[in-house]
Amino acid sequence: MVSFNKVIIAGNLTRDPELRFTGSGIPVCDFGIAVNRVRSKSEEVDFFDVTAWRELGETIANYKKKGDPILVEGKLQYRTWEAQDGSKRSKVDVVADNVQFLGGRGDGEGGAPSGGGGGARKGGGQRQGGKRDDVDINEEDFDDIPF
Repeated sequence: MVSFNKVIIAGNLTRDPELRFTGSGIPVCDFGIAVNRVRSKSEEVDFFDVTAWRELGETIANYKKKGDPILVEGKLQYRTWEAQDGSKRSKVDVVADNVQFLGGRGDGEGGAPSGGGGGARKGGGQRQGGKRDDVDINEEDFDDIPF
């Protein structure tokens, strides 16, 4: 039996990413993406819920906000649960394996990532914590880098 579960979507965040931690301290970030679906003369929008774990989730929470363009590569995950009223519920989510930040710095227009950065992969986040911080970069600090 052949199994393949891969999805790539690109769109804009519908809300600020929400970073939370599991009981054992593992970071998990939830956010939504709106993806335009163009038909012959009309345009519709599809909405997807996305979950990113660990460093990938922290990176998204630290650097992205509502309205920012993003590309997500991941897999679909089907979940079922019982609601408080006893009814059975189900949902299909996207679980992110890696993301690409689209658009330039301060540019909500989409396009190529800025400055060669902007991408994040599972296990490759650079920052800790759940707060969004501005970073000042002084190019003189890079004079001693050997490349």
